[in-house]
Amino acid sequence: MAFRTVASIVSGQPTQDGNGVPLRRLVPGRGQRGGDAFRAMDPFLLMDHFGPLHIPPGSDAGFPPHPHRGFQTLTYLIQGAFRHRDSTGGHGTLRPGGAQLMTAGSGIVHEEMPVPEQQESGGPIEGVQLWINLPKADKGMRPGYEDLQPEAMPWRAFEGGRIRGLAGTWLGVEGPARTPAAIAYAHLELEPGGAFEHLLPEGWTVAVVTLHGEVEIQGRPVPEGSVAVLGEGAGLRVSSGAGASFMVLAGRPLQEPIAHYGPFVMNTVEEIEQALLDYQEGRMGRLA
Repeated sequence: MAFRTVASIVSGQPTQDGNGVPLRRLVPGRGQRGGDAFRAMDPFLLMDHFGPLHIPPGSDAGFPPHPHRGFQTLTYLIQGAFRHRDSTGGHGTLRPGGAQLMTAGSGIVHEEMPVPEQQESGGPIEGVQLWINLPKADKGMRPGYEDLQPEAMPWRAFEGGRIRGLAGTWLGVEGPARTPAAIAYAHLELEPGGAFEHLLPEGWTVAVVTLHGEVEIQGRPVPEGSVAVLGEGAGLRVSSGAGASFMVLAGRPLQEPIAHYGPFVMNTVEEIEQALLDYQEGRMGRLA
């Protein structure tokens, strides 16, 4: 079996979003901008690792109401608890190990904020948000929201570590997230000296994103807070001498034009202009 090697390594960019939430922007990363970044990671658009941070009592740290159109967000929580509300009436609570799949589609307004108890008493928050592009034919689909509870994607042990599959098939088990774009997505933790091997479809975009600790891929070290974009092949092999926590994302490229402006991702500039107008005139709905 031909294992994939590292084609490039991109360092995450420290930044803030929402109400001053510190995060590391991993896709696009440092040195990747605009269309080149999107083409390199097609069908993935953006990936943020927020936290880990400790919210002080009385804090409003979170992501207040904002719009999206043309893609999906898959938010995975590692620590803490977040509540979601959106303009379709969707609502739910993220718990550690759980996720939410939100389809922006034709347009949605939503917020993600700590639960009231955590705002009152404080506590840790950590998670990962991934933006997944929608094919042109699905960008106008009805917006919606789905809770993916931890029980639907439990940790599964293997020799040298454990894995939680969010989408795609891992160790013979399919993750609960369903997306128009064909993807596979998982969180892995390796013990010191541990390794993980897996087959992924040839021709797919494959990347390994290190959250904590360093991994090695075919002799190439990938430091903490980095994205390793892999080259061609079928096999994936990741190891770690000291132990590590990381995400693996893989997807079949859409190979479609991308026009991007802030929270909107469409195929043309004209569609972006229409999205701005629709949001400003309230056609994406409002939060009650």
